[in-house]
Amino acid sequence: MIDALSTDTVVKKGGIDFMTTVKVIDPKSPYYGKELEGGCLYYDVYHTGSSPDLFIIKTPGGDEQILSTSIDTEHYWNQRRQEQIERLGADVGDTVVIIRPSSGWSKSGFDISVPHKITAIDSSGYVEFDDRQATYFRPDVIHVANTEKIAG
Repeated sequence: MIDALSTDTVVKKGGIDFMTTVKVIDPKSPYYGKELEGGCLYYDVYHTGSSPDLFIIKTPGGDEQILSTSIDTEHYWNQRRQEQIERLGADVGDTVVIIRPSSGWSKSGFDISVPHKITAIDSSGYVEFDDRQATYFRPDVIHVANTEKIAG
């Protein structure tokens, strides 16, 4: 089921390579307290809308499946969010010009030809501008200014 793989996986001959790590927090796991290479393989594994996600971790014995209830999900999703920040080349608080908005939405009167402030970035690549005036999926932007540098 290649279509079920999340975007943090790279499939190649001989297995899956991950660009992220997973911290195991289940005290019953033999990998408790360890941070292992791994990633999200399938969302909402029981198809209920609220069930755990299925992760795969690389262990000394090979790849193993683990549910999101057994890992530090905040640690994992923060890595994914950081990947999106690096891809975008800007962070929350930065002022940018949107050069390709991609899929998403904007309120009436939102003009992409002028600079906008990034107010949120999520782990899948959705970027919010100007306190919910627009949200686009993995847009391309030109960095104009960093809010901290302007203030300091």
